[in-house]
Amino acid sequence: MPFDTGESVLGAEAFASWVRSRRAAALLTQEELAALAAVSVRTIRNLEAGRVGRAHTRRLVLMALADLTPPPPAAPAHDVVPAQLPPDVPAFTGRDTELRALDGHLAAATAICLVSGPAGVGKTALAVHWGHRAGDAFPDGQLYADLRGSVPGTGPATTDVLAAFLRALGVPGDDLPQAPDERAARYRTLLAGRRMLVVLDDVASADQIRPLLPGTPRCPVLATGRGRLADLVARDGAHRIGLGPLPAGDALRLLHALVGDRVAADSLGATALAERCGRLPLPLRAAAEAALTHPALPLSAVFAGPAAALPGTGPQG
Repeated sequence: MPFDTGESVLGAEAFASWVRSRRAAALLTQEELAALAAVSVRTIRNLEAGRVGRAHTRRLVLMALADLTPPPPAAPAHDVVPAQLPPDVPAFTGRDTELRALDGHLAAATAICLVSGPAGVGKTALAVHWGHRAGDAFPDGQLYADLRGSVPGTGPATTDVLAAFLRALGVPGDDLPQAPDERAARYRTLLAGRRMLVVLDDVASADQIRPLLPGTPRCPVLATGRGRLADLVARDGAHRIGLGPLPAGDALRLLHALVGDRVAADSLGATALAERCGRLPLPLRAAAEAALTHPALPLSAVFAGPAAALPGTGPQG
């Protein structure tokens, strides 16, 4: 026997399913629908079980359901997509071999890569530049933390970094686990199944970052540090990429990108300046700033002493 709902004509089982779904969409219990329709709870149970009952009671339930406005569908849940990388370094120059190495290891889901080298060699610049260049490979975003390991006693506690990462991943502040181990476990849980890049800058030791290592190679870690962090390589399987001074040609290209045609017009002076900077990106940028500040000064006379070579914590360190 067919039953007319006002929207379609249904068989007994389909009609029962229609009543159940309409009640559920309105977020009503059987008792609440019975009260609205002025029928017994038993009548509602019978209708939803396929025992359709008398026409009068069906009509009362249909009228009650017709008067209901279903709540709007819940907005779809969107995963939080952090984008924490610092801005890319202007006029990034060279490091083609190292960039290809990072492509090979991190894009192939090697869990950890460590970029190591002395102050001013451009570790952070390389990590940030590669992170931006490979952004499409990490659709779930990037996490970044400056651990300030090169200046003892100034870096954030690892548990505080975990808290910051959890908040970036959408965990409300009042829902943050208090115990460090629980924070690390929640962090790994949230990263499971995602494709994210984690950049840990200026690392002092392997112990400092072990709680920050995801549990899946789909979320590789790109770390930087002045030390070799042999324990991170031996115990955690990190692949180390050592950075040295820029080749002479790349050092001159960097100066040209920053200073302009004065480099080509004074190639000997530019070469001498690059060598006085040790062909390190950070001192080269400091010297370029000095050259721009004193445009009439020959490049060979630009100051590139201790001030230019001071280690920094900025994007060229």
